[in-house]
Amino acid sequence: MSIPTLIKLRAALLYGLDRHASWAAIEAEIADELRAHLAANPPQMRRIDSNSPRGVLSRIVRCEAVHAICGLRDLRRRLAADRRCYGLFSESMPDDPLVFTEVALTRGMSAEVNAILDSNSPVADPESADCAMFYSISSCHEGLRGVPLGNVLIRQVVSRLQAELPMVRTFATVSPVPGFRGWLKDLARRSRGELAELVAVLDEGSWLERQTQAARLKTELLPLCASYLLHAKRGSEPLDAVARFHLANGARLERINWLGDRSAAGFTRSAGITANYLYDLASVDANHDAYRADRTILATSHVKKLAADAAARASSSEHHPMVLDPGV
Repeated sequence: MSIPTLIKLRAALLYGLDRHASWAAIEAEIADELRAHLAANPPQMRRIDSNSPRGVLSRIVRCEAVHAICGLRDLRRRLAADRRCYGLFSESMPDDPLVFTEVALTRGMSAEVNAILDSNSPVADPESADCAMFYSISSCHEGLRGVPLGNVLIRQVVSRLQAELPMVRTFATVSPVPGFRGWLKDLARRSRGELAELVAVLDEGSWLERQTQAARLKTELLPLCASYLLHAKRGSEPLDAVARFHLANGARLERINWLGDRSAAGFTRSAGITANYLYDLASVDANHDAYRADRTILATSHVKKLAADAAARASSSEHHPMVLDPGV
């Protein structure tokens, strides 16, 4: 079967697995065949720009899963000189990307995605950039779920940018923390007192306009977010899907940023918090091997200190006593 047929068939099987458990064996066979096809015929990376076919651009708009593209102006800004968009394409699907990523060329590591997404921001000279910030990666096909194309794409993009822009030495992400608010709400239900009050303030929604409340939430939530990223688990792996992806690729959790994403989705996902994952090219392979061997989470001392602060608060009071419960 061709790659397009395999992708469509697997998508249908995945959709029906909850109702037809017996399909699991067939789905696994199709997934193996799909991986074998892609290994024998590796997809090719292409830059997507304003001159790309209309069908490709339409696909990008429809499939952007992290930060929705809001109209033509937004799309054009994301494809300007100081931005990059790259996709992996199969020969059998030349105008339909399998997966794509968006990159901003910046001076210094960005803590905020808001400036990157500002469609009215001036276009900078890419030659002045020293950092490449990956701010979105999206799959275009449900049938490719679990097929590790994202890490392949990131590595190829890094190689391309190193060749084209040798002054760019830092490769990092400004990433959402999509599971944090849900985890926090569940934690508040299991706890009592002040943590439940904090979640109620978040849910009420007007805290950003109140300086005292916003400062208090920053003090409380950054340590909790660090604890979530370092200690909350799904089996032996991080509970957070974005953390799993980047840590498995060999990145290091570099920094957690307050109000790094002020969009409605950002507040809903993570109270506006973003995370930077750093791809240190000298150590990315060793990091990948360490994660694969024993699920080692590599993080900076600053992030670890934040998580330790959350643990100290939990041990000294009933403020949020279940923060470090590995089952949460």
